[in-house]
Amino acid sequence: MWYHFIGISGVSMKSIAKILELKGDKITGSDLKLTGHKKENIKPEIDAVVYTSAVTESSPGWVEIKEADRLGIKLIKRGEMLADLVKNYKVIAVSGTHGKTTTASMIGLTLIKAGLDPFVIIGEDVSEIGGAFRLGKGDWAVVEACEYDRNFLYLSPEIAVITNIEEEHLDHYPGGLPDLLSAFEKFLSKIKKNGKAVICGDDENAKRVAEKNKRTDIKKVFYRLNDKNQAGILDFKLNLPGDHNRRNALATLAVAKMLNIKKEIVESAIKNFTGAKRRFEIKGEKNGVIVIDDYGHHPTEISALLAGAKEKYPEKNLVVVFWPHQYKRTQTLLKKFPAAFRLVDKLIVKEIFFVPGRDQKLPVSGRDIVDLVNTEKKGKALFIDNDEKILKYLNENLTSNDILITVGIPPIYKIGESFLEKKW
Repeated sequence: MWYHFIGISGVSMKSIAKILELKGDKITGSDLKLTGHKKENIKPEIDAVVYTSAVTESSPGWVEIKEADRLGIKLIKRGEMLADLVKNYKVIAVSGTHGKTTTASMIGLTLIKAGLDPFVIIGEDVSEIGGAFRLGKGDWAVVEACEYDRNFLYLSPEIAVITNIEEEHLDHYPGGLPDLLSAFEKFLSKIKKNGKAVICGDDENAKRVAEKNKRTDIKKVFYRLNDKNQAGILDFKLNLPGDHNRRNALATLAVAKMLNIKKEIVESAIKNFTGAKRRFEIKGEKNGVIVIDDYGHHPTEISALLAGAKEKYPEKNLVVVFWPHQYKRTQTLLKKFPAAFRLVDKLIVKEIFFVPGRDQKLPVSGRDIVDLVNTEKKGKALFIDNDEKILKYLNENLTSNDILITVGIPPIYKIGESFLEKKW
């Protein structure tokens, strides 16, 4: 088969393409930044075109979808292609607004340590796994199941995990939270007969979705950070800080118990786990300043990140450079950002990152985040939308008492790397 991927540089798309290539299929691909999109990329001999839900009629990549459709070439969504790859496995599907990548990584590492040789595919590179996927010869597949455009509904898991549910990806959920909850309800309904569900009982939305599911053949286990926890006792310290990571570990314990994997194996697999790329990723240190990078873009993720940083480095000041992602998301969640940055000593915000085809420019700005934060504490936040000026500020103001954390859309990590690499 010859597959052409539109948006091949995305982590998940790249992984799927590589897996198909390893299976012997021919792969070509296009990407906005690397190659650009044009109809000439679509050859009549191509058997199928794989595309992400991020490609819409207003996206540059749409020209390739139109050409494929004109030529009668089969069009396959990323989520559908992923489901096809794992259809012959027993699937553990890890869903939720936050924590999917870390939880799926922990579960994957546990199954590897237990000798189950799983297929694993997640949303970011993990050094302990050797990338964002691994091919296994065992019966199980561990899959990061994203709710974006309801992609997770292509899966029919043996075990479904829900870490939490919050308003997110609202470009695909016009009905807001009720619309999103409905999708998660359908996700649980896709569990195979006599399957299992692992639910974060600390999250009201996840709990509500689980309680609405009336299937008696599904075993539901709720994990919590209190005495009502059903996952088993987390009595070892993780390398990754924060309550959110302890919950991720509890989800892993719950899945392990379902597979009769001993807790000692779980501890051995995840205790020293350093995390996925761009998940509390320690980039280095310069003149006593530790530099950390994180993908977080939702206020809840940011709050958990900073609480974890303060737990790990209680005596340090937190200096954050934040690049907001999408106008719609920023406008919807705007009033939640001041609380998210509560633990920050100094905040620098860039202008909102615009995503062509997925976003529309709305009357909201990174300056609005700065203004709201400064309303609570004057002078705490700065708006600087120029990387050189940001680096100049960091060089002139950071001391060995500071932690520098870059947060948000992927290019933001370059600021931390430049700070580490350049001699100022």
